[in-house]
Amino acid sequence: MDIQQLRSWIFELYAPLEDERQYIVFDAARGNLLIDIPPYSERALRLIQGAGRASLLLATNAARAAEAHRYRETLGVQIAVHEDDAAAVPGGADLVLKPDDLVRPDTRVFRVKNKGQGATVVLVRKSGGVLFSGDLDLASDGAKQLMPLTFSSVLSSKRAPIWNAGRDTLMQLQRELPRTRKQFGILLPPPWDRAYKGRLEDKMYHHDVIVPKEDTAARVAAMGPATLVVASATRETLERAKRPQPDRGAANGDGAPPGPPAPSAPPTPSAQPRAAAGAPSPAAPREPRPRPKPFAEDWRATSTDRPATTIANAATDIVPEATGYKPRPLGERFRKVPIEDLVGSPYVDYVWGGIDVSPDGAEVAFAWNKTGTFEIYSAPVERERIYQLTDAKERSVSPRWSPDAKELACLRDRGGNERFDIWLVDRDGEKERNLTNEPDVMHRDITWSPDGSRIAYVANAGGKGFAIHVVDVATGTKRALTEGKFDDALPRWSPDGKRILFSSRRESVRTNSDLYVISADGGTATKLETREVDGESLEGDWSDDGSRIAFTTNVRRRYEVAVATLEDDRVTRVEPLTKSIYDETSPTWRPDGRAFLYLHNEEAEVSIRRVFVVSHADHAVADRPGVHQSIRVGPDGDQVAYLFSSAREPWDVYVTRERMTEPRRLTRSLPATIDPATLVEPVHVRYPGAMGSEIPALIYIPHAEAIRGDGPPPAIIHVHGGPTSQHYRWWDRASQWFANNGYVVLAPNVRGSTGYGREFQEGNRQDWGGKDLEDVVKGIDWLAKQRIADPKRVGIYGGSYGGYLTLMSLAMYPDRYAAGVSVVGVVSWNTMYETTRGDLREYLIREFGDPKRDAERYRDRSPLTHVSKIESPLMILQGENDPRVPLAEAEQVVAALRSAGKMHEYYVYKGEGHGFRTRENMIDSVRRAGEWFDRYLLRA
Repeated sequence: MDIQQLRSWIFELYAPLEDERQYIVFDAARGNLLIDIPPYSERALRLIQGAGRASLLLATNAARAAEAHRYRETLGVQIAVHEDDAAAVPGGADLVLKPDDLVRPDTRVFRVKNKGQGATVVLVRKSGGVLFSGDLDLASDGAKQLMPLTFSSVLSSKRAPIWNAGRDTLMQLQRELPRTRKQFGILLPPPWDRAYKGRLEDKMYHHDVIVPKEDTAARVAAMGPATLVVASATRETLERAKRPQPDRGAANGDGAPPGPPAPSAPPTPSAQPRAAAGAPSPAAPREPRPRPKPFAEDWRATSTDRPATTIANAATDIVPEATGYKPRPLGERFRKVPIEDLVGSPYVDYVWGGIDVSPDGAEVAFAWNKTGTFEIYSAPVERERIYQLTDAKERSVSPRWSPDAKELACLRDRGGNERFDIWLVDRDGEKERNLTNEPDVMHRDITWSPDGSRIAYVANAGGKGFAIHVVDVATGTKRALTEGKFDDALPRWSPDGKRILFSSRRESVRTNSDLYVISADGGTATKLETREVDGESLEGDWSDDGSRIAFTTNVRRRYEVAVATLEDDRVTRVEPLTKSIYDETSPTWRPDGRAFLYLHNEEAEVSIRRVFVVSHADHAVADRPGVHQSIRVGPDGDQVAYLFSSAREPWDVYVTRERMTEPRRLTRSLPATIDPATLVEPVHVRYPGAMGSEIPALIYIPHAEAIRGDGPPPAIIHVHGGPTSQHYRWWDRASQWFANNGYVVLAPNVRGSTGYGREFQEGNRQDWGGKDLEDVVKGIDWLAKQRIADPKRVGIYGGSYGGYLTLMSLAMYPDRYAAGVSVVGVVSWNTMYETTRGDLREYLIREFGDPKRDAERYRDRSPLTHVSKIESPLMILQGENDPRVPLAEAEQVVAALRSAGKMHEYYVYKGEGHGFRTRENMIDSVRRAGEWFDRYLLRA
């Protein structure tokens, strides 16, 4: 389906395959008039919206009215139908018409009936009259009823537009063309037929869709206005719709303003004395007309002026002039955004399990902190509704639908301690129960069995590692399938429910990871041979027939997606499916097994792509600038639900299909008080790091109106956690708050970050606080060299591993920073190893070293060792219940700072863990950091 502009006031929606045409009558004052509609679709909706605001939809018969209610719901239009067709409109019509009724001042409807069937035709009094005949066959007997009407054009749903000989065409189809009385010889065609044929052929050409042609063929130009529409002036003069002409002094009975004076004939001698005496002439009796319905305007009102056919765009350069990284003015749209709106903006959880689509594809479940803490919600895909299913006032995340869609499983902890239990909630949100009830154990990675009787998960029960467990939904009976000697992850049921696939690191080379299969009833896990060299195989996903597994691997120096073909539990073939140079992860099968979807990570943006298994054809499914996560494919294989976030948009739920022009948004987190233009779109840059290596980063340049003071603005280096993580072009509330308050923010992806290949990710292995720390300080050199920021007014901010690098930066480069803020940062690797969770101890050994064998590295790379070197003011923010970086870490460095007399502030958030989960604490932590930098960077 496409749209084209046939005249300056009319648009045609055209579907070539069905040869179907519907029309839009442009009316800027009252809203566009839609005459018939195509079947409801996202594309048709967007095309209609592109022609301007619509206010009325007129259906010409009952079949055309069947889907009118869907356009009413989405466009807010009123529906007008003839009284015979009113019953066909779901929900009823807004305007029920009778024959010869007005719907607009220049638009009247007529009803044509033939053999018990009826059709509505529409006559618009423009350009000599345009008749919209809908599905009516102009050659039928019923069409004879149109003969008394005056019109020059006919627009039908099944015929090409007939512009200047519409009535003649109707007469020809009805065999009613007038015959000349003069007889001609059989060898000589009559001149009337010859002229008519020439006129018809000349005017039946395709009109320019942008600038319609109104010129007249030369050989028939002298035939007069009764034959052709010639020029705009002639058309207005000769074919203007006639209107009643009341007496100028008489009041209109229907309250309309007086019409213009009626033209009079030259006065006769007998009439002149009366005119001279000033006596009023008797008013001519008004022709009685039925009063239009309240919806229609008065017949005397003028119609809308035609808009310009083409509108010139403002002059602009296709390639903007390069201005470097300088603040640019935004103008009147710039606002200082309240911190409660920006930092306190809700978002859908993307960390602990994302979203899930119901088995029938009708609803999407997700965790949202709309109320201040994360609760479970459900949103129908086809309706504008959102249902809150939990109200625990504690963090509830990772919803998973049961196979019968009657209930959901989710995770819930207390006070941010990350010791999640598995809870069951019914679909209506009325009943819930704790299925595991082990408050000292962390449960995660939940997945239902195909028959809905059991749930598989991983848990660190009994002080062991994270093992694969299965719990009976009815009885709550739990059973461990693996022994807990190693940390297992991401269990997935086979389609027949007999086996469970998971990933684990069980080799002597701790950095290697493999896929394993184990019986759902217990036994020995079988390793799937998916690689021949050192590397990782993880994120396995069964195909629906159980014969193949899609997974992520990095044996070829980057993360990529591949397919393993199985015979029982033996891998017979491994085939990588993409050839990109970028990291690609998280494969998710389509139900038909022909293709799967995956995440493509490129230059700090993550898109969703689809690759076909046989042809390897690869294309984007969702690739807006930003980050897509949590792919969920609907049961039809076409529906895809996912999470999306950009620099100016918090995490929200979207649904898309192959033929949708744009995705459907189910949640809207950004407060209406925030203009997205006020926020800053970061730029992906690269600068020279340690040993000349190229370091990618995102830089936030504040708007010129946000800058405070003269000269280059101050800067904040924002270091991410992990370290196997990265800064994305996503919703970063701290960076946006700093930029909105006049700070340049540099967010480096130092070596060790993900998203830039295996070699870069492993670049800081066994070297934490070494070259990656140097990469951070090299960013200040680059800012100074590019004259982006004042190198004497630079602060540093980070959380978790970013908090660690903040402490190390202040200690090892004390002259480079004016202030720093560490959020839940590591202070001592030795005490961290002794007090943190078991899986994180394994992570420390794998990435940093053994605390006994590498004791000197543990000591030298700990900020606590160098705290006496810190000179700049330091703020430390810590969660009371942090299970990863325990409270004792912060207490150690605070005691050392206090004893050394260093400038510092320390604040502990009650009921919080590793990071801040409640809206109030998110706002307060960023407010404290902003005030700290204002105090020491603005005056530095």
